[in-house]
Amino acid sequence: MNITVNLEVDNIPTGNNFEEIEDWMYGVCMAIGRAGISQILERLDLEAMAQRDSGRFRNRGKRRTSIKTRLGVVEYDRRVYQDLADESRHCVFLLDRMMDMSRIGQVSSSVCRIMASEICTGSYRTVSRNVEETTGLSISPMGVWSIIQKMGEKEQARIERHTELAKIDSSVGDVETKILYEEADGVWLKLQGASRIEHGESKEMKVAIAYDGVRWKVNDKGQKRRSLDCKTAYASFDSAEKFRRNNEGVIESRFLVDAIKLRVKNGDGASWINAVQAHEDVKTIRVLDEFHRNKKLLECSQDKVFAKNIRGLLYEKKVEDALECIEAQINSIDDAKEKENLQALYTYYSENKEHLLGYYDRGIEIPETRSPDIHHARLGSMESNIFTLIGDRMKDNRCCWSIKGGNNLALILSLYHTTGFESLFKEPIPFPDEEPDYIADDNMLLIRDIPKRIGHGYEYYNRGSIATEYHEMSSALQTMDISVSKFI
Repeated sequence: MNITVNLEVDNIPTGNNFEEIEDWMYGVCMAIGRAGISQILERLDLEAMAQRDSGRFRNRGKRRTSIKTRLGVVEYDRRVYQDLADESRHCVFLLDRMMDMSRIGQVSSSVCRIMASEICTGSYRTVSRNVEETTGLSISPMGVWSIIQKMGEKEQARIERHTELAKIDSSVGDVETKILYEEADGVWLKLQGASRIEHGESKEMKVAIAYDGVRWKVNDKGQKRRSLDCKTAYASFDSAEKFRRNNEGVIESRFLVDAIKLRVKNGDGASWINAVQAHEDVKTIRVLDEFHRNKKLLECSQDKVFAKNIRGLLYEKKVEDALECIEAQINSIDDAKEKENLQALYTYYSENKEHLLGYYDRGIEIPETRSPDIHHARLGSMESNIFTLIGDRMKDNRCCWSIKGGNNLALILSLYHTTGFESLFKEPIPFPDEEPDYIADDNMLLIRDIPKRIGHGYEYYNRGSIATEYHEMSSALQTMDISVSKFI
């Protein structure tokens, strides 16, 4: 492709302001890029028309459309076809299928990824400003919010599909490991609007992670750091039953569950965590998180010597002795408040009696990890992940959430800190015997319902405007000339 640029010397910024020249040239280059993309897409649309099954897809003319990209709004023409094999004669755009043009609405996947990454560290207003400064796209904070909601809904649908696939033993996970570590905890977030009226001032968001071991790495400063291998995460305000079901779908989308021999579940003893059920043919061990175990001890006992003795007995695996010691302490004091606290400690330890020891202290065979570079975990990573995944972005800083909005952002945060956003823009995994077909645009509309123009654009680059002259294409497969003749 040949691009010829003719710049009028009189219109080039003069003076010693380098930033003005830089901004001017940036706008020129963006205009060239948009023009190039437009002509490439129209050329490929001609190729799609030539290669189609003309007996099935009837050409019904062009439709003008636009897509918001990192270069600004790109406008182009594409042909719409009626699928004669479909009894309803729905319309399809073969160019979209040919190009795998992943997008949400009229926003390209690359811009959506930028928004998703930005929203994980800043507010909707900040994301709107940053996107406008880097791409020139005028997207309001509410527009950013709408796109993030759609991305969250798409991820939720993907998770639910994996959950359904898991029920029929058709999971798509490919990480083969014999041992899987799972940790869960909750974080309380403030609510707003109708969600506050329905659920109260705040509500617990459930968070879970899963991984197959720990990798140790040495950074540039010579410090040894650990990372969780193949980590997955899921977080939501959902009920315990729905949370467990969807979290299982997330796990089965990453791990080959049929290969797992041992699942180690670490938590604070909450009922929604302990109630998690694994597959019947997989051994499951539940562990009371050491941080919460010791935290409860310090909250219920002001006697530091007593607390030290209890911790020592637990480290020596003497659970029965620890419980007897707590019971004896209850019977030896007269203060009603202290007695009540110790009774709460005794109840907490008694209810989690089988979970007080670590999984490696129970005399069972621990399967090897899938690689020598991956080491067995000592558990206790959840507190850090609660902050990293959810707390750092969604807690404090005057943040308030609706149930739906909080769930959608939590899904984006979970992807951001684990596998990334690629899965959001892939075709959904088909069910057995389900054959994917051409994707119909605009929600499977009939040809009469498709407007002559889909979407809209605007003059890009608000610090100036660029008038471009496009040469007509002489052939679909030949070179193209793009002439930027004037910059005003």
